[in-house]
Amino acid sequence: MSRFWPWIVGLIAVLAIWVDVPKHGVSSFPFNCPGICFRLPGSAPGFQTEIKTHLGLDLQGGTQLVLQLRPDKLPGGTTTIPLAELNTQARGVIDRRINALGVSEPVIQALGDDKILLELPGVSDLQQARDIAVRQAFLEIKVPGEGGAFKSLEPPLTGANLKPTSVAFTGANQNQPVVQFEFGSPDDQRWIQLSKDFVGKPVQITLDGREISAPRIQQVFTSGGGIIEGGFTTQSAKELSLLLNSGALPVPLDIVQSSRVEPTLGQESIQKSLIAGAIGLALVALFMIGYYRLPGGIAVVALLYYTVLTYAIFRLIPVTLTLAGIAGFILSIGMATDANVLTFERLKEELRSGKSLRAALEEGRIRAFSSIAYSNAATILSAAILFFLGTGTVKGFALTLGIGVAISFFTAVIVTQMLLRAAISFPALRRRSLYGVEEREVERARELRSAPVVRA
Repeated sequence: MSRFWPWIVGLIAVLAIWVDVPKHGVSSFPFNCPGICFRLPGSAPGFQTEIKTHLGLDLQGGTQLVLQLRPDKLPGGTTTIPLAELNTQARGVIDRRINALGVSEPVIQALGDDKILLELPGVSDLQQARDIAVRQAFLEIKVPGEGGAFKSLEPPLTGANLKPTSVAFTGANQNQPVVQFEFGSPDDQRWIQLSKDFVGKPVQITLDGREISAPRIQQVFTSGGGIIEGGFTTQSAKELSLLLNSGALPVPLDIVQSSRVEPTLGQESIQKSLIAGAIGLALVALFMIGYYRLPGGIAVVALLYYTVLTYAIFRLIPVTLTLAGIAGFILSIGMATDANVLTFERLKEELRSGKSLRAALEEGRIRAFSSIAYSNAATILSAAILFFLGTGTVKGFALTLGIGVAISFFTAVIVTQMLLRAAISFPALRRRSLYGVEEREVERARELRSAPVVRA
């Protein structure tokens, strides 16, 4: 094993512990933000993310909605697009909206062709969730018509070709939020022509048929951009911006069921899961130390290393933990223990045959490697199948199991072997009894090998 491995393993341990320690937005070491960020000298922050544990709906609470597609509410009361395709398009729009809100790992899945299940972990405002989910976000620019009413252009000038919008501030004190927008081709030229035709007159900006602004065109536009004013607060301007950026829903949606999941159940589940995990680890540690002695103690240290590293990776990716995900994590601890058991049993066999500690360790590692590799590969393959074919909590279980098993392979093959090699470098730790093998077993094996063999 390379002499650099101890340094690499130690550095990984230090980084993992730093990632695992809760920051709570206070600590910024060694980056100038609470978590990880990347910026070029003299420039604004580029990449920035806070390191934290992401919990699913069942652990931190949140909002759950069941939405029903209503194609009968479309103009004309019908559509030629199949219901399953409308469902897919609607889920895509909702997904873009929810991601813009910064919700971690929302569940957005079809319930048949005509319904959608939406779960938003950490979102406690039920009304906000409803608005974001079901608002059509159909933007249209209307022009003055007869009798002071506004009318649609032919064809209607809608938000179908809008570029990504943003929130800006205007007014004397730069404190009035507005939404900046810009049309893409060919609607940018229509917007410029509209300003020529209706300069000095108001135009109406509607969202889902309701007026949100009626600004007066003061001059002829030179580009396809403009602003939407409407007495917005900063929050309402941001919500309008993200609705426009995500696009209009292809079909109206009705909320047929809504509920708020309280976080108290989640906290209780976390506490019980932690207690169960701690009891399980303690029992595994007692068994490993009692049966394998010194290697068992080394395995416990490797398991602690494995736990710290796995949790750090969960926080960095990030993995959203649910009860099913925690189950996958605990199951992967069992896989890590199994790899150590295979290694130690091979080691004991080699020691009983009379080999030296160093030779027995090397031979045991080689003989156990194939069994460990095959069992871990089979589990990772099963987890990958579950992840790509499953939905919701099944994907969370598969993800934590796959990551955990991959890391357990690293700890069994690298960390445990490194610690064993370090142990046998001390003369006081070279007694075979410390490895679960008594001297009489070795002597008996030698006698059997040296006994005369009678052949017929």
